[in-house]
Amino acid sequence: MSKKILILDNKPIRRGAQIFARELKQELNRQGCRCKIVYLYNSGEQDMDLPVEGDDTYLGGDKKSLLELMPAGHPALRRRVLREILDFQPDVVMLNGARSVKYGGMVNKMLRRKKIHIPFVVRVIDSVVYWNRSVLKQWYMRNMIVPGIDGAVGVGRKALEDFRSLYSFNGPGTAIPRAFNTDRFNNNGSRSDARKHLKRPEDRKVVLFLGNVTKQKRPDRFLDVFAKVAEHLPKAEAWMVGDGDLRRDSEARAGKLGISDRVIFWGYQDDVAPFISGSNLLFISSDTEGVPGIALESLYLERPVVTTDAGDVGMAVKDGKTGFLCPADDTGTLAQRIRQLLADDEKCRQLGRNGKNHILENFNLPRLANLYLDFFKEVTRHKTTATVKHEEPAA
Repeated sequence: MSKKILILDNKPIRRGAQIFARELKQELNRQGCRCKIVYLYNSGEQDMDLPVEGDDTYLGGDKKSLLELMPAGHPALRRRVLREILDFQPDVVMLNGARSVKYGGMVNKMLRRKKIHIPFVVRVIDSVVYWNRSVLKQWYMRNMIVPGIDGAVGVGRKALEDFRSLYSFNGPGTAIPRAFNTDRFNNNGSRSDARKHLKRPEDRKVVLFLGNVTKQKRPDRFLDVFAKVAEHLPKAEAWMVGDGDLRRDSEARAGKLGISDRVIFWGYQDDVAPFISGSNLLFISSDTEGVPGIALESLYLERPVVTTDAGDVGMAVKDGKTGFLCPADDTGTLAQRIRQLLADDEKCRQLGRNGKNHILENFNLPRLANLYLDFFKEVTRHKTTATVKHEEPAA
């Protein structure tokens, strides 16, 4: 078992990847490891900050600095990452996506030159094919960064396969889905309680959008589909919980579609449980996803999920059993599936019960934390063998 694990992350913000990293750290510590998170940057968004725990550390990087554009990253920030690793002396470093991969890959190559061999494992949280469409950036990652990566954990098979194919990565890899700490939701009330708390009528049929209001999440698709639903169901209501660059565009689109009075924009919320409980179903309209935490949370609270068949979302949403998977460009089928569930309360309840059982059986945080530890051991063995072969003197 790896005893000391350092998680290099981007910033302490309330988003899925960062929430999972913190909950994984807490679980690993419960299992006897010593695990800490090092953040490259402060969040800059106080209302969305995650509290820093124990010996977690901010490195105080500035994402807007021109030095961030250097191929090897900001020199001072790179040195701070190196110093943190040398001081903590972890058995494994896990890179939690985005710029942590860039800095981790570069720092690992610096450590190798010092003959310090610590496995660096990247957590692939979504499809790199979707996020990295620049040929130049692909070349940069393939030739400058990924050679400093020793192992890859995809949140699903597609995420891992895309990482391997786009960056020609041949090292150890595995797929371990996201999990979450169910304790956060165990004292949640009923739909009726949630509606009273949110001051919404009990007779509404609520379709929930939960996440960043950004291009990837396709709020335009959510609204277009909901408009088709609203044509047939006068009691249908859409809740959009979240904020982002497309918030104003989405409000304007709702007006153009004639559904402004049927859509509530709640903005960012610290506690999403009342919104999940108060809804009838979750609708994920994204172009790409890993294994979205919002799907796991909704299913755990027995709310079925209708979703585009994006990325690895099918690991959580089993078509016809815990919700429905539909082609992303088929707004007619998406609307039909939503109407089907909103018109059939028993079907909704059955899929919700199936969903909770599916989460409890397959997305258990302690079990998945053990899968991480097993994979860390595999990567360590592989790196040790490769290092010995590399350093053996010629006969």
